[in-house]
Amino acid sequence: MAEPQAEPFHVAMTALRDRLQSGVLRPGGRATAVDLADELGLSTTPVREALSRLAGEGLLEDRRGQGYFVRAPGAVEIADLHRMSLAHLLISLDPRRSSRFASASVPQAPEKGAGPFDPVLAIEALFRRWVGATGSRPLVGAFRVVQIQLGPVRRLEAQVLGDLEPEARALLADGETSRAERLTALRQFHGVRIRESDRLAAMMAAAAQGPKK
Repeated sequence: MAEPQAEPFHVAMTALRDRLQSGVLRPGGRATAVDLADELGLSTTPVREALSRLAGEGLLEDRRGQGYFVRAPGAVEIADLHRMSLAHLLISLDPRRSSRFASASVPQAPEKGAGPFDPVLAIEALFRRWVGATGSRPLVGAFRVVQIQLGPVRRLEAQVLGDLEPEARALLADGETSRAERLTALRQFHGVRIRESDRLAAMMAAAAQGPKK
């Protein structure tokens, strides 16, 4: 099978992954090639190819005869995704990778009151830097799929977990914490989300149904 045309296909893949992670493509909603192609200024062919690839990655559901739909993870899947996310990050922080890890710049949180701070975006950027610094293509690829699936969940976390800023600032205080403290904070971050997976799944289900009329 011939590879899809690189440029339009990769443009479509990048745009659709961003839309999935940010929740622009709402869980439970349909991803229509024609509409997405119009939005992206592309032909439908690379968009359909991207949708098919994303379905193969488990990010979309291919309902034969109906089209592609954005998956809404349930409680067990949300808990498992957080377990996989933690596993990926622990691999990336393995001491044997310290030389590569040390070269990765860590995004810094602005001083309190100094400007807008989005804890969700900040944590996503931090985790990406940690995993990206390993240089491991298999790890980066697996991590990316999990983070895209967790993206819409993360954007509802504040409704379940409350203020996310202190937690994010603690993780971002890279130069001020030891490796042991960082690993403890990382386990706590994922542990609370695993424990609250039922509530997070309920929020996801409500979001997938849309606002009540």
